[in-house]
Amino acid sequence: MAPVPTESDVSRIRNAALFDACWYQRRYPDVARLQLEPAAHFAMIGAFLQRDPGPNFSTRFYLRANPDVAAAGLNPLLHYLSTGQAEGRLPHPGALPARQPEPLRRLIHMRALMETGGLDAGPRAALEELAVGKDGPEAAANAAEALAFAALQDENFTAAVRWLKLRLRLGADAAARLAPVLSIATARSGDTLSAKQLLDWVPESAGLHLAQCWTVDDIEARLTCVNTALAQTGLAPVSLAPGSGAAIDRLSGAAPFIPAQGGVPLISVLMAVHDSESTIRTALSSIQAQTWTDFELLVIDDASTDATTGIVAEYAARDPRIRLLPLARNVGAYGARNAGLAEARGRFVTLHDADDWSHPERLAQQARFMLENPGFAGCLGQHVRCTPDLRVSRWTGTGDVVFENMNSLMLPTDLVRSCLGGWDEVRVSADSELLRRTQRLFGDHAVATLETGPVALLRDSMGSATADGASGMGWFYYGARREYYEAQQHHHAKAKILFYEPGGARPFPAPNILLNRAAAHREIVIDHVYAGLLSVHDASLDVLLTWLEEDRAGGRTAALVPLYSLSMPAEGGLAIHPSLRAQIDGKALRVLCYGEHVRCNRYFRLPGQDVNEVQRYLPQVHAGARRVLAPGQPPAETGQPAATAANSVTRAKPDA
Repeated sequence: MAPVPTESDVSRIRNAALFDACWYQRRYPDVARLQLEPAAHFAMIGAFLQRDPGPNFSTRFYLRANPDVAAAGLNPLLHYLSTGQAEGRLPHPGALPARQPEPLRRLIHMRALMETGGLDAGPRAALEELAVGKDGPEAAANAAEALAFAALQDENFTAAVRWLKLRLRLGADAAARLAPVLSIATARSGDTLSAKQLLDWVPESAGLHLAQCWTVDDIEARLTCVNTALAQTGLAPVSLAPGSGAAIDRLSGAAPFIPAQGGVPLISVLMAVHDSESTIRTALSSIQAQTWTDFELLVIDDASTDATTGIVAEYAARDPRIRLLPLARNVGAYGARNAGLAEARGRFVTLHDADDWSHPERLAQQARFMLENPGFAGCLGQHVRCTPDLRVSRWTGTGDVVFENMNSLMLPTDLVRSCLGGWDEVRVSADSELLRRTQRLFGDHAVATLETGPVALLRDSMGSATADGASGMGWFYYGARREYYEAQQHHHAKAKILFYEPGGARPFPAPNILLNRAAAHREIVIDHVYAGLLSVHDASLDVLLTWLEEDRAGGRTAALVPLYSLSMPAEGGLAIHPSLRAQIDGKALRVLCYGEHVRCNRYFRLPGQDVNEVQRYLPQVHAGARRVLAPGQPPAETGQPAATAANSVTRAKPDA
């Protein structure tokens, strides 16, 4: 039974910044019919109807994110005020953790504005000010690290070395973690000798030895770096076949080809392929060489137009474990994987891309873990993303070059079919969405990331989806991937069922550019486009909600473009506010993303907001003949005088 609220509880709610009595009464008109003031109503009734106390606290999110609070029947706002905030629990999905000291909170916010938000000069200046050290050594060290990663993203390796060295002077405890990226930056700035000398004063690690590939030009010397890295994690060495092709295509493991023996669970490996004739042999051969020999490799040909199908057929004729599943029309990688899932016969299922290479021990490590740890829903291995000549090309936001491989997600086949359904059929990023769905259903720790070491090498090329500017990512999400992440998080938090029928309707909206290649290049035509700061529920957002209501009543389509600014409060994060997110259906209201081309009848900026910074990740938007938004430019105003927008936000209104 839920505890009866005391007068002290009601008073605490009444005085809380997260409780808005006027907003509460407007949102829930039935409150006025009862003889209770809003704070008392929320304390005794509203919280247990899962109503929100104000625009910046989501009761449903808090209870779903904290099942201990829900199980105890506690008032979520009171719990947050008494203990949740101090414990770092979040009041709504887009909020930043509240436990950091103010300089660190500001630092996290500035880094997010620079990376995800696509701002540059303002956040960079703020981080440089923090790096001076006036707010303490911890803030200075983290600011220097953020600036180093920004320089790495811009391939300004000289600046990256300078900031990384400052970071290490402020805190030598980070030396082992940052040594790989420092080695890469030092070598790429032209100082290979200093990069090599890092091995003399930093503890050895697989990542550091892999980073040393940038210090040598000879491919055999690079192979030595790779094998030293493999040895660091107990993996068998690999060799390099003679020839003139790319090094990643000439790798071979020590494990010989051994026909399946039976007696151990079968693993289904799904490989979606499309026009992959130049890389498919490498992928097929690396799976054939697995020490876990009881597998089936389902190669789903997504309507290739080159020699891919013939190459796979040749391999399948020699090895009965390989099955070719040709598709009549191109459905995309995740649609192809769903087609393969329908044919899978293994106890476990996992993925492999058509241009990657796996160490012979990859499947064995993951399968043994699944058999020995039945309490886990699944597991992930680790990988290195590298160029075809074996040079590390990606790292995480903390400097790891060996990190979790989303393609390696291994789950029981029946669990995927019965509980999850399949992959969301977007162009990119559905692997991580499936992982988050699994964690939502079975717990945050239900999928283990194994310390496998570099058991997979993922080929990094400019033609890959990950490297593509509009749908790509670095160590952070931006643009379409960021919007897809926010949309799925909102859906996961509220949906009662997380089963996706393969080939069925998507249960939440995805950016147009992620749907398929045709949609990605098609101009979007919309009635009204609204651009502004969308993370905090304030007077400007109230005006926007009114405009959107008028658009719905008038049958007009509308779209949102999130803008970012140094003036944004850190507490709000960068995510679109839940009250606005709930209205986005991808049809009547959608979010526009970097890389999309849009033509609208009318364009409006939210009133009362001063956003003048250059924005890196904007869509191309034309209102009639006038270009109002474009990447690398400050967003255009609507033409309304600034004084009017600032002083009369409640009267600002678009024309029909």
